[in-house]
Amino acid sequence: RTLFEGVAYLNLARQTKQAKWKILGEKAVTWMSQLESMSKWNFENKSKLLQAELHYLEGDLESAEAFYKASIKSAREHKFIHQEALACELYGIFCIENHVADEGTKQLHIALDKYKQWGAMKKADQLQIFIDLVNPTNLGRLKLV
Repeated sequence: RTLFEGVAYLNLARQTKQAKWKILGEKAVTWMSQLESMSKWNFENKSKLLQAELHYLEGDLESAEAFYKASIKSAREHKFIHQEALACELYGIFCIENHVADEGTKQLHIALDKYKQWGAMKKADQLQIFIDLVNPTNLGRLKLV
């Protein structure tokens, strides 16, 4: 729960610029760091992902990128395919929002494959729609009403 709430809070803070969301996001980062100290195996990837989101919020893009990559690596090494998918998805969005579309699209496709491997077909379908929306080469295929 802490991971998903933290991601939501930090995204809300980035979108709305409201301090209350940043404070709640920082609390989630702190709590996840404490959990990581108790069980690196279970919580390292989650802690790194929240730290990436916090660095992104604070405009430290270089640190954000490093933490996204560390989260992906940790999730992969510990065989948390669903956490790897989420980290790739958020890193892909980060890249696209920061004008690195090729890497962003690559990460989103990796996330898509991981969600499918995990069996989260509905999530994979939703992500495919997002990929189609952000990929200029696919805009001609979309039927926007």
